[in-house]
Amino acid sequence: MIRQRLLIAMGVLCSLVYLIGCVDDFNADIYTSKEYLLIDGTLTDLNEPQYVSIFSTPKDASFKSSDFTSKIYPTRQSYFPEQQALVKLIINQKDEIQLEERLAGYYYCPNGFRAKAGNTYQLRFQLANGKVYETDVETMYSVPAIKNVSEDFNLTGIPNAAGSSEKVSSNDIYVDFDDAPNEKNFYRWRWVNWEIQRICATCTQGRYYLFETEQGETGDCYRDLTLKVNDRFDYYCGTRCWDIFYSSDINILSDVYTNGKPQKNRLAAQIPLRQSNPCLVSLQQMSLAPNTYRYLKLLQDQSINTGTLADTPPAPLRGNIRNIKDANELVLGYFSASSVSEVRVMLDRRNTTGGLPNGLYSFINNRPVTLEELSNERPDIPLAICQPSFTRTPIPPLGWR
Repeated sequence: MIRQRLLIAMGVLCSLVYLIGCVDDFNADIYTSKEYLLIDGTLTDLNEPQYVSIFSTPKDASFKSSDFTSKIYPTRQSYFPEQQALVKLIINQKDEIQLEERLAGYYYCPNGFRAKAGNTYQLRFQLANGKVYETDVETMYSVPAIKNVSEDFNLTGIPNAAGSSEKVSSNDIYVDFDDAPNEKNFYRWRWVNWEIQRICATCTQGRYYLFETEQGETGDCYRDLTLKVNDRFDYYCGTRCWDIFYSSDINILSDVYTNGKPQKNRLAAQIPLRQSNPCLVSLQQMSLAPNTYRYLKLLQDQSINTGTLADTPPAPLRGNIRNIKDANELVLGYFSASSVSEVRVMLDRRNTTGGLPNGLYSFINNRPVTLEELSNERPDIPLAICQPSFTRTPIPPLGWR
């Protein structure tokens, strides 16, 4: 599977009718003056949709190093989906399956498809402009199961991914597992976090209305010139709603110095304390192919080692995708396959301090909630729809209690 930043909006892995995603964000800023093709895709054996994304960047793009480029999901407002591509997945260099474009730029394997450890996978696709690309053949390696999970509250905190210079406290999650002896193994950890959200719409110089369409009830903001330009109203969700967050670092390990030894208390996730409400975490321990590990290690080094005269200036990294007729074209991103051991952890947050009840919206937006008050003109304030997206869902996530 693929889901967060060429200033990209991933995923990864979030639930929508067809979607699950994940996001990675790093600190290496890169500026370009040409267009690039951007591919993101990680097949897994998880019971969830498997897909790849194909986008192109605008000229003069700026971006940060990601899961395989910067963030799993390109910002659809800034990056352009490559639509109507012909995409196929080649399994063990003989069997082929066609991928279906279900959202602009997102190509899905058939429902129920799962990758398998021991198999090889290769992606080949033709864009609408006729250009043909293919990836290297990637082997999916097995991964040991997570044996134990423990959690501690970290009051000191971690950098605030929202951009603030202040740190935010976190729930730190650790794992134990047995590394397989007599073989080289490479690992990665990532997580997905579901948090209860109570505010589902915000209108600036406008008010929220519900209306019926052929597809059912929907809602939107409508401008109201009786309001001031900076007047803003927030609206409660009409149903239960979860915001979805994704790991924001490259957390990888080679067993070169620990081959075959039991691994204890490996830091696998740091979940920011955005509010005091309980939350759900999908903790994922992933296998990596050697080349995938090397690519991520370069990306990790590039994101950390910036800012001194001895550092190599950040530059787009060549992945494992190529134009079959133009070897000089630099294609961004990476295609890979990972077996995953997943554990879902419900954090009750009783051991935390500093989080506010139902404080998610205020944490994200750095301001208090402002509700529209009842009036003669509006005796009933509508409740907003929890609009499904890569980062929001009205569907209770598996494992929620």
